[in-house]
Amino acid sequence: MAKTARGLHYEMVDLRPAWRRGAGSGRPVVFHHGVGTDLHVFDEWLPAVAAHHPVARFDMRGFGRSDVPPEDHAWTMAELIADLLEVAQAAFGQEPVHAMGESLGGTVSLAAALAHPARFASVAMSNAAIKGGEIGYAPAWRAEIARIGMSGWSERLMAQRFVPGAVPAEALAWFAEVQGRSRPHVVVGLGELLVGTDLTARLPGFQLPLLLMMPDRSPFVTLSQASALAELVPHTEIAVFPGARHGLPLSHGREAAGVLAAFLARVEAGRLAPARG
Repeated sequence: MAKTARGLHYEMVDLRPAWRRGAGSGRPVVFHHGVGTDLHVFDEWLPAVAAHHPVARFDMRGFGRSDVPPEDHAWTMAELIADLLEVAQAAFGQEPVHAMGESLGGTVSLAAALAHPARFASVAMSNAAIKGGEIGYAPAWRAEIARIGMSGWSERLMAQRFVPGAVPAEALAWFAEVQGRSRPHVVVGLGELLVGTDLTARLPGFQLPLLLMMPDRSPFVTLSQASALAELVPHTEIAVFPGARHGLPLSHGREAAGVLAAFLARVEAGRLAPARG
């Protein structure tokens, strides 16, 4: 088990044949999950992505085997950006990485690339927002958890994450169990941080290749956010997944991994080189 100096648990996976692991064979990818899960939400993504790229995935601060801040912790986007950069540094040094984030992890990945573009080769996001104030339900998490507890909150979210029948029973049970272990102060703190985050003013002129994977029926992040992002960053690629809610990374993991792998191949072939103003 590897941990960074600031208490973030991470794992590295490289499924490339030994003869493809030399210089120039595929830039690293860092996976960043969102609220209520852990690094294993990307398990079904690994075969398609790690076959061509070294991968690091980590438990976000407050989840999995990473350190849990105290209840009076002041959550900031700057801290979450620093967490992502620390994992990238620990795993791959100063080499620019492809960032793949889901939900809040996608928002953090994009914010990190806006602040430190030289550290990134591209950004991909799944069911992620650029304007947290437009996310449905999140502003009410504090009051809702106080009223119905974490188990009630988690049960309600399961219906909002997954279309009935979209996920095998054992995967659904795993997700429910992991989400149910979330700490209330972590969920509330991160939810309120996300609601207060708005990246729109910083996006015009963003140059890195950008992919947005969207569910067609998320109650949290609607397709209107994809349209807004495309208006601000015209070279954004958008992939919409039918029959998906906010649990897209689990319910459509293999399909989404294929879309990501194809995007990364185009980036590395120079067909999606950074835009130059």
